[in-house]
Amino acid sequence: MENQTYLSFPPLLGHRLPTRALEAVSLLPSFLSRASDHPWRRWRARAAALGAARLRSGARARARDAAGNRTVVPHEYMVALYRSLADAESRGANGSLPRARRHANTVTSAVDHGQDGAWEELGQRYLFDLSSLSRDDELLGAELRILRKPPPNLPLALSQGGNLYRMLLYSCADGGSARRLLDSRTVDLLDAASAGWDVFDVWAGVGVRRRPAAGNGPLCFHLVAVSEASGEAADPAVLGLSRRSRQPQEKALLVAFSRTRRKENLFREIREKAKAAGGLGYLDLTEHRPRRRRGRKKTRCSRKPLHVNFKELGWDDWIIAPLDYEAYHCEGVCDFPLRSHLEPTNHAIIQTLMNSMDPESTPPSCCVPSKLSPISILYIDSGNNVVYKQYEDMVVEGCGCR
Repeated sequence: MENQTYLSFPPLLGHRLPTRALEAVSLLPSFLSRASDHPWRRWRARAAALGAARLRSGARARARDAAGNRTVVPHEYMVALYRSLADAESRGANGSLPRARRHANTVTSAVDHGQDGAWEELGQRYLFDLSSLSRDDELLGAELRILRKPPPNLPLALSQGGNLYRMLLYSCADGGSARRLLDSRTVDLLDAASAGWDVFDVWAGVGVRRRPAAGNGPLCFHLVAVSEASGEAADPAVLGLSRRSRQPQEKALLVAFSRTRRKENLFREIREKAKAAGGLGYLDLTEHRPRRRRGRKKTRCSRKPLHVNFKELGWDDWIIAPLDYEAYHCEGVCDFPLRSHLEPTNHAIIQTLMNSMDPESTPPSCCVPSKLSPISILYIDSGNNVVYKQYEDMVVEGCGCR
């Protein structure tokens, strides 16, 4: 049985590489050659020393994160979203999002980090950090998901303002700008089934804050519950909106649907992130190419296995799903006559013919991917937000001669 080849996978756009990932990237060439005297061996030893230094600094950073309780827990909503869309893709169905958001290829989520009682005004404020969301991306929609539990003391809530309340969601006042009503809905405290996740449309609020003049502060939303009987604002805690004793999965969640305008070059991104991390700028695969293995029987151009395992690379601390996937690769010779299933271009046909006549003057055409398909990845970005993104051209579906 033919051994499968393992591929080092570049990081996703905007991600700050963890220490283990940097070390894995440093060891990339080891997958390309096993020769003990290969130049990559010396390169690998140099990278290992740098990786050890990063490991020590990374341990201090993790200790600070643990002290600040900043451990990232993927929200159930994002996990369910990934599973539903990935399952549809695996069945060849349309795994797109509904309505106008069906054109989104990125879904970014941020968890509320506001606190109860931090403001004197009535109602409740929610704060989110979406600074990692690129302003160049097209924002197609945004929603705020708030879990409203059953009132802890229903008789008290009814005595204060009756059973019907109007939930009004505003953007927070910022400097000279007044707050703006974004969405609203009516809830009935006597309807036990109404308790659960209230979803508010905040596309307008998020869109305004992404303008260049808006700054990079946190996104802020102000929720006010007004009794329809008395017209007075109620205490959010009385209505089941208190943050106290809430589990991570119960915190308010801001979800932004966007579409990346440009096609990303993942290899360019990994080099930029490595340089920014402090000194892996000498990562250049063009300087030390591994020697080709000789003696293997040449086969015609075809698709071969290429298994990508993020967990073995140590990237499972920021890639949530999938932990591995089959990428495939193209391998083999393009000799004359070319087979029709390889879908050769006219130029490839002429080049192959010239090569068959005079191999010294004309190189053969190359076996390359002729059809590629995307995969969806759920990961943690540099802002500790959980992101779902669809990446194009990640799986080889067919090979051809070019």
